[in-house]
Amino acid sequence: MNEGRTRALFPDMTSGRWSLAALVVVALAAFPLVESNQYILSVFVTTMILLVMNMSWNFILGVAGVWNFGQLAVYALGGYGAGILMLHTGLPPVLDVVVGGLIGAAVSMLMAVPTLRLFGIYTSLLTFAFAEIVQYLILNDGSGLTGGSYGFPSVKGLYSFLSPVASMHAYYWTLLAVIVASTIAIALVTRSRLGIALRAIRDAPAFAAARGVSPLRYRILAFGLSGFLAGIAGALYLCFEQSIDPSIMGLTPMSLDVTMLVIGGLGTVFGPAIGTTIVTVVETVLVNHPGVQLTVVGIVLLVVVVFVPGGIVGLVGKVRARLSAWAEEGEEGAEEQEAAEGTVPAGGTAGALDPIAIHDTTGAPTDVAP
Repeated sequence: MNEGRTRALFPDMTSGRWSLAALVVVALAAFPLVESNQYILSVFVTTMILLVMNMSWNFILGVAGVWNFGQLAVYALGGYGAGILMLHTGLPPVLDVVVGGLIGAAVSMLMAVPTLRLFGIYTSLLTFAFAEIVQYLILNDGSGLTGGSYGFPSVKGLYSFLSPVASMHAYYWTLLAVIVASTIAIALVTRSRLGIALRAIRDAPAFAAARGVSPLRYRILAFGLSGFLAGIAGALYLCFEQSIDPSIMGLTPMSLDVTMLVIGGLGTVFGPAIGTTIVTVVETVLVNHPGVQLTVVGIVLLVVVVFVPGGIVGLVGKVRARLSAWAEEGEEGAEEQEAAEGTVPAGGTAGALDPIAIHDTTGAPTDVAP
């Protein structure tokens, strides 16, 4: 891809930002080679799985503007679907993960249909009710297919043929690759015709309809893309933990996940990464103080909602805009000062002729009519 094409697809990414992004990815890829603590690596892996899920949720919440509170159910069904395939079929584990994503996409698209004529709180209630029904059915499953409240039966996962240390590294690098690919894909979709149409439906549905944008088609597509990524995340969670249970759904995990999105910046590309990292750090540091843990997260959320409604990414954008405006004002002020001092004439270029007189090479003044 040439530089012009890259600049057209990612107009906000300068060469310096691309270099910084590449440096961050390389540093993250090298981290398992210098960190031998398996607990820390496991925290990184579970955080990255959660980040993939939050990226999918951020797309439907922030970009499409649909308050879908059933995303954790899609996440769980992707994991359960992949697990059932691993236990009862001979498919390769990688293919099971992909099918888990397809299951998430199919379920999410089906969930989108009854929400097409709903907006706001009604969409939230419907999708949350769907999540509660899924959790209830899994908890009360007496067939043994899902394991009920005891959790899904143990599976081997993606890298059972590797040693524990090598398997941890493999999961880490797999999740890092999925995050990089998902970030690029979401950025491209956001700037594509689909992303523009979704934002139009979100911000001005009447105008979008008048321009021929079909809410039915675009909303179902948004649910499908979001559900596929959530299903992949659920399948990877199952593989890494080698099991899954209904506790990954419910009001508490949903509240924490939405908090991560709001803190980072809802609807932004890098918001999920920032919010997920901050909340995970707080939870890890205060793991032995669950009451304090939730209190700190709640205080951070309150501060962000009241003082920084656009999240940390929005705050950074405002600071950059103000610094750029300040720098431009400084440059304009310097030019005006130079013009006032006669260094640069206010109405033209340097070296303009005096309208009263000029000097010839001998130094004698030569009159010029004004």
